[in-house]
Amino acid sequence: MSVPGLTLRGARLTSALVSAVLATTALFSGGGPASAATAAAPVASARSAAAPGLTATVTADNGGVVSAGRPLLVSVTVTNPTDTAYSSGSATVWLDPEPQSSRTGLSAWLVSKDAVADKKTLGRVALPTLEPGSSSVVSVTVPAAALPFSSHPQSAVFGIGAAVDAGESVAEARSSVVWSTGKPTSRSAVAVVMPIVSPSTSSGLISSDDLATYTEPNGVLTRDLDGLADHSTVTVGIDPMIIASIRVLGNAAPPTATAWLDRLASLPNDTFALQYGDADVAGQIQSGLAAPLGPTALGYALDPRNFTPAPTSIGEPPSTTSTPTATPSPTPTAGAGPELPTLEKLLAWDYSLKGVAWPGDKTLRAADLAPLAAAGLGTAIVSGSNTNAASLDGTPNAALRSGASTLAVSDQGLSDALRAAVSAPSDLAWNSAMSTLNAQLQLVSGEDSTPHHLLLAMDRSWPSSGTQLQRTLDSLFTSPWSTPSTFPTLLTAAQSSQLALTDAPESQARIDAIRGLLDDEKALDGFASVLTDPSTLVGRTRAQLLSLLAVSWLNPRADWTAAVTKSRAATDDTLHSIKILPTDNINLVSAQGSIPFTVSNELPDEEATIVLSASPSNGRLEIDQPTTKTIPKDSRVTVLVPVKARVGNGQVILSLQLYSPAGVPIGYPSYATVDVHADWEGIGALIFGSLLVLLFGFGIVRNILRRRSQRRGEKADDAANAEPGDDSEPADDAEPVDDATPADDAKPAPTDGPEDRADG
Repeated sequence: MSVPGLTLRGARLTSALVSAVLATTALFSGGGPASAATAAAPVASARSAAAPGLTATVTADNGGVVSAGRPLLVSVTVTNPTDTAYSSGSATVWLDPEPQSSRTGLSAWLVSKDAVADKKTLGRVALPTLEPGSSSVVSVTVPAAALPFSSHPQSAVFGIGAAVDAGESVAEARSSVVWSTGKPTSRSAVAVVMPIVSPSTSSGLISSDDLATYTEPNGVLTRDLDGLADHSTVTVGIDPMIIASIRVLGNAAPPTATAWLDRLASLPNDTFALQYGDADVAGQIQSGLAAPLGPTALGYALDPRNFTPAPTSIGEPPSTTSTPTATPSPTPTAGAGPELPTLEKLLAWDYSLKGVAWPGDKTLRAADLAPLAAAGLGTAIVSGSNTNAASLDGTPNAALRSGASTLAVSDQGLSDALRAAVSAPSDLAWNSAMSTLNAQLQLVSGEDSTPHHLLLAMDRSWPSSGTQLQRTLDSLFTSPWSTPSTFPTLLTAAQSSQLALTDAPESQARIDAIRGLLDDEKALDGFASVLTDPSTLVGRTRAQLLSLLAVSWLNPRADWTAAVTKSRAATDDTLHSIKILPTDNINLVSAQGSIPFTVSNELPDEEATIVLSASPSNGRLEIDQPTTKTIPKDSRVTVLVPVKARVGNGQVILSLQLYSPAGVPIGYPSYATVDVHADWEGIGALIFGSLLVLLFGFGIVRNILRRRSQRRGEKADDAANAEPGDDSEPADDAEPVDDATPADDAKPAPTDGPEDRADG
C-alpha cells in the first residue's frame, strides 16, 4: 500500500555504486566516541541475523536539510548480496519524533538496535525484484505539511530510519535530517584547510606526462583550483614538489602545467608550504631525526637545452626575481651554457603563512612539538583524533597552545564528513555525507550561544579533492549554522581549557621502515663520493626519500610496503654497481710486478673514480700503494696493483677493497689467490751465471793447453834443425834468450795456421 501524497521513484544502481554509498553513509556517527565506520551500519532483525539477506541504507535529499515549507525526499538503497532473487517486498520510512540533543547522543542513536518508541511512519514503498548481487533505490517524498516536525519552533536534528521487509529477509538502516526553521541561530566560524598534493609517488619529481595529466581540464590538480573559486577563506597547503617538478622542465614543461602554476600564483587564499613531497614530519622525528628533512639538490633533473631562453618566473617572492640595476650582468663566455636555476629558485614561492607543519591524522606526540618548533615549524595542524576532543562534553575551539607551539585542532567528525562529501561518487553519497556534516553543525550551534571556532581539514590522500569540491564548499559556507573564517583568525580565538593533545605515535613497523630508508640514504651519500658530481646522486636520493615518506602513504597500504621494498632493493643495486670482477688464481714468478684486476662500473649516467686497495694474507707479498682509476659510465677497466715478492714461495690471499677518493668503502671486499714463485728468478739467474762461467772457463783452459802444445812442438823442431858441433858461444853483448821461447830473429812468431806450422 502507499500513503497519499507519496511518490515512488525506482532506479537500479550497480553494486560498486551502492558499496560507495554504504561506506559514505557510515559517517553519520558525528563527532562522538562511537566509531564512524559503524555509525550507520544497517541494523538487522532477528530473522535477518539468522538468515543473511538484504542490506539497506537511507539518505535524505538536499544534504539532509529540510527547510520550512519544503518537502522531504528520502532515498532507500536496498542491496541483495545473496544468491537468491527477491521478487517482492517493501521499504518503510519512519521518523523518531524525539529531537537529538548532542553529537554524542546522535552517534549512539545511529548504531543502536533498540526499538524507537512512538516512531512516525513517513511512507511505505514497494520494492522491485532484486536479482542476486543487485541493488535498487526507492524513494519516498513527504510533503511539507505532512512532516511531523513542521510545527517544531526551533531548528533541530531528528533521526530517520528505513525498514526493509522481503519475505524472510528484514533489514534496517538509520540516518538523520536537520529541520531548519530559518530563524537566526548561532553560527560557528568555520575555517577549512586544504592540501594541494599529487598522487603518491617515490620518484622525487613528477614526470612531464603525469603533470600534463594532472593539469588537464579535468585533472586532479585542476579540480583543486576549480573548487576554490569564490572561496578565498580556504587555507591551502602546497607541496613544493609540484612547483619544482614544473620548473625543472624549463621550456619543456607542458603548457597546461605552466598555466596551472600561474593560476596557483594568482590565488587570493592564504597559503603555506607543506614538506617537500608532503613528507610525514611526525614519522621523521619519531624515527630519530632532530628536524624534518628537506631536498638538497635537484640539478640532476635539469637539461640545459630547456633553459634557452630562460623560462618566465611564476609565483616567486619579489626578492628572488628582482635583478640589481647598479651592477650589469656579466657577459657570458664563449661556449658557456645557460644559467640553470638553483635549488632555492626551483622551490621559491610567495607563501603568505610561514612555519606551519601538518602531520598526518593521529600521528603526533607531545614530544614531537619541541623539535618541530626548533626547526621553525611553530604552528601544527593536528587532527581531532590526536586529542581528547571526543571525550569532552561539548565541542572545543580549534586553537590549542602547548609550550612554544600553537596547535590548530581539526574537528574529526566534521572533517570526515567533509572529506566524504568532496570525494562522493554520486548524489546519494554526497547527500549522505552532507547530512552528517549539517547535523553536526546544527548540534554544535545548539551547545551554547557563543560561536565556536572550528577547523575542518581535508584529506591528504589522493585525490586531495574530488569532483564535488566546489559544491561541498558552497553548501558548507551557506549553511544556516556556519560562517566562513580564516586560518589566522582561528589561531587567535580563545582556547578551550579542557582540550589536550593525546600522544598517538606511529606504528613501530612504520618507524622501522623509515629508519631503514634513512640508513639507505646515508649509505648512498657515502657511495656518491666516487662520482665526479656527488650532488647528482645525493639530490636524487633525498627527493625520492621525501616522496616515499608522503602522508598519502601513511594509511596501512600494501603498495607502500612494496614501494619501500623496491626502494631498498634499488639502493642495494646502486651500492654494488661498482665492483671487482672475479679472477682466476694468479702465478707470480718475479720479484716484483703488477697484478691486473677488472673493475666494473654499471652506473648508466656517471663516471666513477675508485681507489683499489689490496692487503696480503702473509709476508710473501708486499703491496706498494693503492691504485686510483677513473672508470667511464657503464664500462669496465683494468686496474694494475703493483706488488713485490719477498723470499719464500707459497700461496698468498689478497684482500681487495674498493674505496672512494674520500676513503668510503665501495661494495663488498673481494679476494684473489696468488701463487708466489719469486725464488725461481734467483735460482734461474744463478744457474745461468754458472753456465756462463763454466763455458768461458772451458774456453780459456782449452786455449792455454793448445798454446802449450804448440810451444813444445816448436822446441822439438829447433833441436832437430841445429848443426852438429856448433858450440860457439854467444856474443858478449847478445841478449840472453829464454830456453823456452825462440829468439825473435831466429824464428818468426808462431801462428795457429797449419801452413805456418808446415813451413817451420
